Amino acid sequence: DVIVVGGGVLGVWSAVEAAKQNASVALLDQYDAGHGKGSSHGDGRIYRFAYAEDLYVDMMDLALERWRDLDEGGDILSKTGGVSLYSGAESDTSYASHGAYEGLRDLYARRGLAHETWTADELSEKFPQFAAADGNTTALFQPDFGVLFATPAVKKAWALARQLGVDARENAAATGVARKKDGTVEVRVAGGGVVRGKAVVVAPGAWLTNVAATWFGLDVPTEISAETVSYFRPKADADEYGYAKMPVFISDRDNGLGLYGYYGLPIIDVPGVKVSAHHSGHVLTDAAAGRPAAAGGAGGTETDEAAAAERRAAIIAANEQFVADFFPGLEAKPFRNDNCLYTSTSDLDYVLDRVPGFENAVLVGGGSGH
Repeated sequence: DVIVVGGGVLGVWSAVEAAKQNASVALLDQYDAGHGKGSSHGDGRIYRFAYAEDLYVDMMDLALERWRDLDEGGDILSKTGGVSLYSGAESDTSYASHGAYEGLRDLYARRGLAHETWTADELSEKFPQFAAADGNTTALFQPDFGVLFATPAVKKAWALARQLGVDARENAAATGVARKKDGTVEVRVAGGGVVRGKAVVVAPGAWLTNVAATWFGLDVPTEISAETVSYFRPKADADEYGYAKMPVFISDRDNGLGLYGYYGLPIIDVPGVKVSAHHSGHVLTDAAAGRPAAAGGAGGTETDEAAAAERRAAIIAANEQFVADFFPGLEAKPFRNDNCLYTSTSDLDYVLDRVPGFENAVLVGGGSGH
């Protein structure tokens, strides 16, 4: 009945939801479940109710309900609480989808979401990890933020899909889609295979722009960026920086590289606090081909490698500065730096719609980095 192309978060949950409605489903991904070449991997991702628009709060409610159902053993999800850190130097663009202080406080009140506003001193009293926060910092705390253990969560969603009868195929790269005269859909698979069905959901992640153009003739512009995240080891008392005791955080502090500040997570599996200058990564022309090694790929041109390496170094330096400004208990230099891909539309909203002229095809993407 339904073919789903792409097995990241958006794709695998599309397969699960279709199967729950008693549809026969095939799920195809070009790599292994939970692979590290896109956006749905790593030890942790923030989940939050801090959005500028009610629509995304509604979506968070729906998504979290499903993750909680999947989290029976407590192995993929943990509520940590979260602090939105405002520097007192907001602009119209600060925080993007997250929302500026007044708007976010109003949204929490309107939605009946618990929240507290703290000074820098109150923040460090509640959470001593943030002891270096300067006096201009305002912290808006919301207790329902948390962390999703990304790679285990995606793999568990794949397992659920298989339990529901989904024909879930790893290392099965789809190369194109066609609508047949009888209205059915045919998806071509690398190596000569074909999968036929009544409808297709295409969730290609960082390959969105290319797939939209080559498969459907659509212009869906996105920016693919290779973001750099840094892990900082505690000088002592590592337990105090774990997700059982420390909240996730998002800050509008100027990172010197882009408009969207920083975000960070407490220790999960990697033994360090994760910090990143948000939406600041090296911009790629393609999610895979020619991706520089400095941006987490196999290697690019000499010019692109130099540009990616320069950007990576600048992000790491910015991450170090943020740690120096907030976290005196962390080492000054990161012991590990990783990459993940953001795929962003021009307004940072999702793409989620039927394909014009191809009504039994749905295109989904633009969710990473939101």
